[in-house]
Amino acid sequence: MRHRSRSITWHGQDFNFQRLRPQTASADPSLWAVYRRGEFIGTMPCAADVTTRDFDVRGLRWLGELLGNPSRGGAR
Repeated sequence: MRHRSRSITWHGQDFNFQRLRPQTASADPSLWAVYRRGEFIGTMPCAADVTTRDFDVRGLRWLGELLGNPSRGGAR
């Protein structure tokens, strides 16, 4: 994905994904920092050549695994 940032809405909350720059040439260039309301919540790996649609699907899945189902009382 060409973008350096992306926003995804999950269960009515906005999450911002910011691509991290690799520290070295051998570092994985496909690591994304994830923020909610300006607070860092984690990093998500994602291949650099993924489509925008596939990124959104992966981001939603990642958020679901991290935060769980809010209708069932939060994270598992």
